[in-house]
Amino acid sequence: MRFFFLTAAPEHCSGPWNPGPELGRHLRALRFQVGEPLLLLPPLGDAVRATFQSHTELELLGTQERPQLPLLGITLATAWPKGPRGDALVQRATENGVTRLIPMACERSVVGVGDFSPARQRRWRKIAQEVCQQSRRPDLPEFDGAPIPLAEIRNLAPDSHPIALVPGTWPLGMELDLHHPSSVLLAVGPEGGFSPEEEGQLRDSGFSFCGLVPTILRIEAAGPLAVGICQHHFLSRQGH
Repeated sequence: MRFFFLTAAPEHCSGPWNPGPELGRHLRALRFQVGEPLLLLPPLGDAVRATFQSHTELELLGTQERPQLPLLGITLATAWPKGPRGDALVQRATENGVTRLIPMACERSVVGVGDFSPARQRRWRKIAQEVCQQSRRPDLPEFDGAPIPLAEIRNLAPDSHPIALVPGTWPLGMELDLHHPSSVLLAVGPEGGFSPEEEGQLRDSGFSFCGLVPTILRIEAAGPLAVGICQHHFLSRQGH
């Protein structure tokens, strides 16, 4: 069943309801048929069941528990890439199941050393929402708009297993096999990597160093790939 995120809960949960112009455009583009079911997901609380009547009217049918996917809690703290590559990072990380996305300020960072503009933050949240609706993911990732210094990252997810992606170190999959973490904190450095001093800080904070593939990946590829590997490992464990 398709679902759609709302910015506010409907005023009532049964009877006719106007979805508004933005959702109406989605429904028209997806060619919904009269009577076709869908779910509405307000920011908080239960989902609202509905059937399509027209792009200006839905029939609300009451509430149900919000759907959930079996996803591992993953915080991705990452240096930020230039230009539209930031859009790709948000898109890919959301598709692969990131729980929280944190821009991280490092010594060699070129982008993300200051707060991102409200317009850029709105754009990235909109991208994440559209990705979730398309990929059938019923929960939105959290996004921090103010870059966090690397030295403070560990404190943001103190109960998660901390892993820094460093090329040439042992594979991420082996780290996951060894520890079977219940949640993960991933740190991805800028192009050029973490400085020696930052690697020392990461070690002192308890981070394990792991690699992904023999090649060197760009920022917008490394973090999402690591998120996908962690989710795949977690899902594989659920089947045993």
